[in-house]
Amino acid sequence: MRLESLAVSVQPRSGWQAIDLGFRIARQWWRPLWTVWFALYLPVALLLALLLRERLWYATLLLWWLKPLFDRALMHVVSQAVFGVPPALRDTLRNARQWLRPGCVGTLLWRRADLARSMMLPVVQLEGQRGRAARARRKVLGRRMRGYAVWLTVVCAHFEWLLLYGFALLHLWLVPGAVEADFAWQIYLYPLTEPWSWSDMLYYVLAVSIVEPFYVCAGFSLYLNRRASLEAWDIELALRRLAQRLTRAAGVAATVLLCSLAAFTPPAEAQTLTPWEAAAEVLKEPDFQAYREETRWVYRGASSAEREGGASDVTWLAKAAQVVAEFAQGVVWVLLGLLVAFLLHVILRRRGSAEGAAAYAPPHALFGLDLRPESLPADIAAAAAECARQGRMREALSLLYRGALSALVHRYQVRLTAGDTEADSLRRAAHVLDSGAERYFARLVQLWTQTAYASRAPHAEEVLSLCREWARHFAAERAV
Repeated sequence: MRLESLAVSVQPRSGWQAIDLGFRIARQWWRPLWTVWFALYLPVALLLALLLRERLWYATLLLWWLKPLFDRALMHVVSQAVFGVPPALRDTLRNARQWLRPGCVGTLLWRRADLARSMMLPVVQLEGQRGRAARARRKVLGRRMRGYAVWLTVVCAHFEWLLLYGFALLHLWLVPGAVEADFAWQIYLYPLTEPWSWSDMLYYVLAVSIVEPFYVCAGFSLYLNRRASLEAWDIELALRRLAQRLTRAAGVAATVLLCSLAAFTPPAEAQTLTPWEAAAEVLKEPDFQAYREETRWVYRGASSAEREGGASDVTWLAKAAQVVAEFAQGVVWVLLGLLVAFLLHVILRRRGSAEGAAAYAPPHALFGLDLRPESLPADIAAAAAECARQGRMREALSLLYRGALSALVHRYQVRLTAGDTEADSLRRAAHVLDSGAERYFARLVQLWTQTAYASRAPHAEEVLSLCREWARHFAAERAV
């Protein structure tokens, strides 16, 4: 490999920087790349479309499956361009066996689903690795860069889909009458639901043709970046440049020496650099002037003797027992802390409940209803029944409901506040009333809410039935 003929700058790069370099390579040599691509891809696409014209979807699927073979042609062009002059179309076609034959079967079968194939393709095509050696080589190259190659495949696949989708939708919107009113909501599913047509296959060919050269060049750039890091290409190039300078310096010194001998002057000794001086000259290159600060955690608990590998008086069993004991001690302290916190929570909660119970005063009104006992008639049920007979159902239900709520808050000490609702009163009353009184109160609340909020007038018989039963559940003699 002729490193001195590299047309790109060799320096350590991150994976994303290497991908960006690959895109720049594709833009730099776009003419030979797309010339070779269209010269090979378009005839094959046209041939498959003619052979499978009744099932163009299968032709497109077969074209997708053969994509790695066309990638090999792009890899041949970009590898020649980076290390010299890009080959012409005639030379690429003449050397088709050279770039098409190595590992062709594996590329189309078990390595077809490899998401990092753009970066691993040079291992087979350019290096000629086979079998176990190829697997070991791919493992070494992908140790730090495989993730970037996988993301490159995912992103480029999405770009292909977006281009295909965009071309298809643009066609539908521009062709008059292609989109009907009842089909407008389905247009965004068109590429998936409608039969595959000639225009759809054309759009697929265009989408792949736009993205694929960028994809191959970016994968090759990741491969070059990984090899440059493993084999220190930047140091090798710096040493070669230094050797060239030393060679030129030696030539100048020889010329000066000859001139000195011709002038009958004492010869000047040519200065040669020692290995240490040569290394110092290499380190002065701009490539080695980058600095980076790193922060890492270092264990400082061990003694110097232990850090140096010295013997320790404590055996590994004692150390393990000490670790277990410290862990158990930590667990005990955590459980003790949780227990103390729980006890404090219970104490504070009961104290707050006791203080709240002592400070609780029955409200004078709830839901806009006056609950003071002196505001209610002496015989609530009789007064409500009289209102019901006169047709004043809302007033009758209001008396029954006010009487029940007054009994709950004054007699049973049920805690009701101004922010409570009818459902809250039902839920809290269930804790102090027996089953019969609870069912009666539920009927009363339901009938009251329908009358007060829904303006649904109840039947007189329903209200009179509630009046007859009210005293049995909420009369004063039933106080507890």
